Amino acid sequence: MNTKEEITGFVPANEFFIGIDSDGTAFDSMNIKHIKSMFPAALEIWDAGEYVEEFRKIWYRLNLYSKSRGINRFSGLLNALDELQEKTSYAAVADTAPLRDFVEKSEALSNAALHAWMKDHHNPLLEDVMRWSLLSDKLFEEYTRGLLPFANVKEALMIMAEKADIMVVSSASGKGLDKDWSFSGLTKYTSLLAGQELGSKKAQLRMGAAGKYPAQKILMLGDAPGDLEAARSINGLFFPIMPGKEEESWLRLCNESVSRFFAGTFQGEYEDALIREFMTLLE
Repeated sequence: MNTKEEITGFVPANEFFIGIDSDGTAFDSMNIKHIKSMFPAALEIWDAGEYVEEFRKIWYRLNLYSKSRGINRFSGLLNALDELQEKTSYAAVADTAPLRDFVEKSEALSNAALHAWMKDHHNPLLEDVMRWSLLSDKLFEEYTRGLLPFANVKEALMIMAEKADIMVVSSASGKGLDKDWSFSGLTKYTSLLAGQELGSKKAQLRMGAAGKYPAQKILMLGDAPGDLEAARSINGLFFPIMPGKEEESWLRLCNESVSRFFAGTFQGEYEDALIREFMTLLE
């Protein structure tokens, strides 16, 4: 992963910029992240008792099938715990305020940021949250060892790298990103790699692209509404990787969307139609 200084100081080598989310966009890891890692880890830390199935439904909907898909892990945990308590008599976590303070006030939402935050805001709940996050990472690493990207990703990157500087823009940990992108041999096509340690995706795009490229020559690829919001925060364009249709999305990118972006015909009706299709897939 690149440092903040490296990304801020990056000098464009090409006319265009393309930011790419990782989990669920380039790699088939969103289901692994939540179904096999984060939710099981949550059950290890907090006894859901008779409300396990309700907790599971809430978790999957918020993190995989709704417009909050792709939300930061700590924000997602907070939302899931709050909703579970609103809908049931679950009381294992009596007060989520310490987690809410961290989510709302911390400059970054990562394990390192939580560790630093706890020095001045010690609380048993935050200790549990840290245990949950570390266990989630451990499980995720086990299940994603040797993970390969979606079909057509490499082909698209080869095409994009001819005219664009490519940056990985992600809320995943830098360690995991280094592992996935290096193992798959995709780093040869990227100029920069940013993870959760460097702040939100909006912050990453501000560091890497804002003011360095014309807005119409900035494109963000992602599988969640948060990726769209990040692109719009710097007036950039957005290409959605459709959940459940990832390989088809990358093929469409190869066959038509990249050439439109480079030709200046992506923005407008074409992009609007893609976004409408994308949003109808989410609750």
